[in-house]
Amino acid sequence: MGLLRGSSRTQPDFPGWRMFHPGEAEAVARILVIDDDGFYRGVIRRILEDGGHQVLETEDGREAVDLYHRFHPDVVVTDIFMPGMDGGEVIRALRAVDNHVKIVAVSGGGAFYDVDVLDMARKLGAAVILRKLDPKERILGEVDRILKAPSAP
Repeated sequence: MGLLRGSSRTQPDFPGWRMFHPGEAEAVARILVIDDDGFYRGVIRRILEDGGHQVLETEDGREAVDLYHRFHPDVVVTDIFMPGMDGGEVIRALRAVDNHVKIVAVSGGGAFYDVDVLDMARKLGAAVILRKLDPKERILGEVDRILKAPSAP
């Protein structure tokens, strides 16, 4: 059973989330979004939910690793630049527990600096690299592509 944002039913485990109930449409995929920017987290959540996905979100890298253990999402979307545990550390930590995790790295940093950082994210194990200004169609297209790709280390 998955968790999905919204509903007036009681929430035993995670505030603002609910369990699926019989007769409800299943989500295409469960996606964990990690970003310290609440505005962008909300934007990406809406894009992914509009694409039929179920979204779990956090602003904290350490909490993200815990949520990954608890909910086993199909895809993880992580910002690179975050206070505390940054995106590179999140990617390494997730790869250490699941070498098949499908990771999308995202950055909103400057154009020149972004190239090196996003290249580093790819070397750490991100399968997809996105910029925060990428259009909705690219985001959903890349998520669809990574979902269809075989899980490989």
